[in-house]
Amino acid sequence: MKLKNIFLTAIAFIFIGTLSLNAAQDSEHNTFVFKDLNGKTVEMNTYVQGIHFKGAEGKVVLLDFFGNMCPPCLMEIPELVELQKEFKGKFKIIAFQVQTRATDDEMRAFVKEHNINYTVVNNSDPKVFNFIDYITAKTSWKGMIPFAILFDKKGDASKVYLGMKSKQEFEKDIKYLLNK
Repeated sequence: MKLKNIFLTAIAFIFIGTLSLNAAQDSEHNTFVFKDLNGKTVEMNTYVQGIHFKGAEGKVVLLDFFGNMCPPCLMEIPELVELQKEFKGKFKIIAFQVQTRATDDEMRAFVKEHNINYTVVNNSDPKVFNFIDYITAKTSWKGMIPFAILFDKKGDASKVYLGMKSKQEFEKDIKYLLNK
């Protein structure tokens, strides 16, 4: 009987804890601050509908979660580079490398090799995992990459992409949000 009571109490605490976590994520504002591979600060303030990206006010923002050894992710990189050039000044990509435990130096070499012209944050920063947990709770993302979220000029989440997408699809959605 005691074992059953302990089990039920443990389940109740887990359930209540889960409810508290989800409620906190829906009602509280969270601030996430990272350093990108160039040492620049990336700051994001969350709210119920989206994220305010410090320094990207009034821009359409693509949050990209990728892996440096993921074939579909590698195929998307040149297209993301082109999109960043095409919409310069009106569009920003912030990419999180989430696949491997690459060092920052290895990732800087990767960025250089692939001519990446957008912000890249490596998962070497433990705070990245807190952000991933937040995104997972908000989107039910299961960790498949590539994964991306497009935000409008106000920071409201507009579209979620799971799996590889074409440049044309991203371009169409970016143009729509820029003209909205």
